[in-house]
Amino acid sequence: MKRLRGKEDVQSSMVAAFGSGAMFSLVSGMGGPNQAANAVTSGLFFALVQGGLFKFGQKFSQPPEEDVHYVRTRNMLTRLGLQTYEKNFKKGLLTDNTLPLLNDSALQDVKIPPGPRLLILDHIKRDPELKGTRKR
Repeated sequence: MKRLRGKEDVQSSMVAAFGSGAMFSLVSGMGGPNQAANAVTSGLFFALVQGGLFKFGQKFSQPPEEDVHYVRTRNMLTRLGLQTYEKNFKKGLLTDNTLPLLNDSALQDVKIPPGPRLLILDHIKRDPELKGTRKR
């Protein structure tokens, strides 16, 4: 179901479990003469159990931990619409502490194209929080 809907959620999980339960009932031959009703009942049971397990798993799964060294960097890139370059910053170890020190060559080293480089440097120059800490 994940392939069809493009996401994994409780509905997809329950639909897949319903199908599994119905097929299990038909293949195993469980029940009496009314196989259709037994298939639906088994499908519903499987779906409810799977839905409960899915929600239980969601409750106890930990959300991905946010990298505290890139919070300001991520916010800056999001404001500029340049989120795709976050991985470049991480590969180059350009953390929040290095933002005031950034220059054209540092951004070029992490393979950020000229247009986004100019936007980033202009943002750093205009940001009062970063401007005060920048060494000239």
